[in-house]
Amino acid sequence: MPLKMDMSHGTGFLLSILLENNPASPACASSPVLSLGENATVALGQSDFVSSAYGSATNKLHSAQGIVSDSNGGIWVADSSNVRVLHFPAGVASGGSPDIILGGTAGTGLNQFQSPSGLALDSSGGLWVVDTSNERVLHFPKGISTGGSADITIGVTGTHGTTSSLLFTPSGVGVDNAGGIWVIDYANFRALHFSAPLSNGMSADVVLGQPNFTTSAAPASALASNLGGPNAVRIDSSGNVWITDNIYSRVLRYSPPFTNGMNANLVIGAPNFTSSMNGVTGQNTLWAPSGLSFDSKGNVWITDNSYRRVTHYSAPFSNGMNADNVLGEPDYASFNANLTVSASTFNNPFDVTVTPCGQVWVSDINFNRVTYFP
Repeated sequence: MPLKMDMSHGTGFLLSILLENNPASPACASSPVLSLGENATVALGQSDFVSSAYGSATNKLHSAQGIVSDSNGGIWVADSSNVRVLHFPAGVASGGSPDIILGGTAGTGLNQFQSPSGLALDSSGGLWVVDTSNERVLHFPKGISTGGSADITIGVTGTHGTTSSLLFTPSGVGVDNAGGIWVIDYANFRALHFSAPLSNGMSADVVLGQPNFTTSAAPASALASNLGGPNAVRIDSSGNVWITDNIYSRVLRYSPPFTNGMNANLVIGAPNFTSSMNGVTGQNTLWAPSGLSFDSKGNVWITDNSYRRVTHYSAPFSNGMNADNVLGEPDYASFNANLTVSASTFNNPFDVTVTPCGQVWVSDINFNRVTYFP
C-alpha cells in the first residue's frame, strides 16, 4: 500500500496532486522567500520542533499524510492511523487543536475511514478524501462540520478491481479546472479521470498508465506511457496533469487533450523517460517522491521522501532540470542520515501544500507532524 512505509533507501517505498483549487484567495502583502534549509515556524501534532511521538488526542497526529490548504489560510490533514481528517484554522499555533474532525472510528460508513490518505479541495470548497483501504474516494460538501458525512463516493466501498468504476488501493486525488477529478489507482498502476457532474459509483472516462480500463499489469521498466508507483496527482493552471511516480523516482506531466495510455511530455527527477535515479543524490534527482503542490506563479514543490527533503522547481520546466530550492536539508547532497528531529529536518515528508499567499506546509509521516514555512 502507498502508505506509512519508511523504505528509506529501498526501491519499494510506497506512498498521496490539483492545483489547490482555492476559491476567493485572500489578498497577500507579499510572498515569502524561503532559503535553503529554512526553519519551520509552526508544528501541528507536536508542541515543539524536537518531539516526534504519535498520539490520539485531538492536537496529536499519527502518520500524517495528505494535506491541502484552504482559501482562508486553514489546512486539512489526513491523520491516517487515527482514521480521521482534521481541519486546523488559520493562525493555529504549534500544538494547536483542530476546529473540525471528520471520522475518528474505523469503518465503512460515510462518516468513517479505514486509512485516509490523499486530499484535494474543489472550487466550491468541498473536500475530497482518498480512503485507501476502503477502495474509495469520498467527497464532503462545503461547510462540513465535525462528524459530518460524505455526499459522493467514487469506487465501491470495500471492493477492489480493475474496471472503469473500481479502484485498487487508491492513494491520491486532484481536481481539474472543469470540476472533474483525477484519482491515483496505485495497485492498478494507473490514474483515472472522472468528469463532472460527479456521482456515486460512476465510471472513469480516461486512464493514464495503462492502455485500457481492464489492464493492471505492473510495468517492467520506466517508459513515458507507464507508472511504476503513482502516488499523487495535481493539475496546474493550464490543465496539465502531474503525477508522482515513487517506484521510478520521477514526476511526470501530461498535457491535454487526454487519451487512454498516452505518453507524458515532461519528466522531473530523471534525465529521460526510461531512466530512474534511485539512490543518486543530487540537485536534479528524486528518490520515491510522494506529493507535490503548485504556487501562484506555476512553480512546483515536490516531497522527495527517501532523500528526506522537499525540492522546488521554477517554470519554465524541462526534462531532468535542477531544483532551485530545498527544505529539510542544508544542500542538495545531505539526507538527514541520523534522523535528527528539528525545525529544519524531515524523516518521511509525505505531502506538501502551498497556501494562497505562498507559505508552505509539509506533512511528515514518521515525525507525526505537519510543519509550516517560514
